[in-house]
Amino acid sequence: MKKIILATLIGLVLTGCGGGGGDDSTAPQPPVETKPQAVQGTINAVNVPANTIEVNGYSYDVASVAYGTDTQFSIKDLQENMMVAVSTSSKAGALVQLEPTMVGKVTYIDRANSTFVINGATLTFSLDQNIDVNDWVMVSSLPQATETGLGYKVLSVVKFEHEGIVGQYEVEGRLSSLDKNYEQFTLGAATHVNYSGARIEDNATLQNGQWVEVKGQMNGDTFDASEVDVETYDASDNDNEIEGVVTWVSNDKSQFELNARGHFMVTGSTYFEDGTKANLNMGVMVEVIAVNGIAREIEFENDFDGDFGDAWHEFEKKGVLANITATSFTVNGFNIEIDSQTIIDDNQKLVDLDGFRVEVEGVIIGNRYVAREIERD
Repeated sequence: MKKIILATLIGLVLTGCGGGGGDDSTAPQPPVETKPQAVQGTINAVNVPANTIEVNGYSYDVASVAYGTDTQFSIKDLQENMMVAVSTSSKAGALVQLEPTMVGKVTYIDRANSTFVINGATLTFSLDQNIDVNDWVMVSSLPQATETGLGYKVLSVVKFEHEGIVGQYEVEGRLSSLDKNYEQFTLGAATHVNYSGARIEDNATLQNGQWVEVKGQMNGDTFDASEVDVETYDASDNDNEIEGVVTWVSNDKSQFELNARGHFMVTGSTYFEDGTKANLNMGVMVEVIAVNGIAREIEFENDFDGDFGDAWHEFEKKGVLANITATSFTVNGFNIEIDSQTIIDDNQKLVDLDGFRVEVEGVIIGNRYVAREIERD
């Protein structure tokens, strides 16, 4: 997956995307309905006899199904609510890449409370009766706010006996509690990762707030990573459609964060379907068609009822910025953290704002206040 540099998104803010996002006198017109060349989302339906799947409302003829670069599957392995990335770049048909949040062995099941444990994380989901402890599964999920941090809303759990899956461990999530001295961090709300022996994809610099994919092995309660891959969304000249949950939105609705891994700009030409810009709030499920980080179309998928947790909270602070460290600062003595998703207006550095009055917008993750946008007041 290509990586989009945060500075690119900051540049978009500075080059006329505008703070109003929809104040033009001419209302945006519905875009011409075309099938996106790349789609990331959940499978709505699988039709094995017709060799087609439906993702985000579009039907695709399946040419291949793969997990990673080496493991091949067939359409018979696919099920509803599995997360996939679909590309139509091949003339033979759609290339389907499995995009699970976790791959691993189920180590505990509590059917009475609909919970199970995989890769050190306790997840809530009513498992099929054919899934037992020690079975290998793929878990598809989206971010969900919890009182302890950014967790997972499980969409599907699929059992596999495929030799390319058994023995492999994978977990995705938001990186936090990074300790570069001991080469450790936490994924999601609970998975403890040791990356001392890991290969960091593209030699990326790890930072709190990144969404990362980790492969390796479970060793007791610790996930020993062999590979760490920082994931964001493609910066493409072509339409990309991405399904997910809004994990932050600015007060003026001019930009938002999707699935805790990428920012999109909202402009006067952004078209809203099944809702309005006023409905663009944290915890809402959307499909976003974007070009180069700018949302061309936003379609709302639910009834704005907070399906992805009631613990989504935003904050705003105004005051004098001080006490800057590598991971935090204070506003009038109130401690606020920064991470890889923090944007500073006018492309300034945090030290440039030391001692000045600022306005900070951010999200509350567990008991931590994390800045999303910092602007000199």
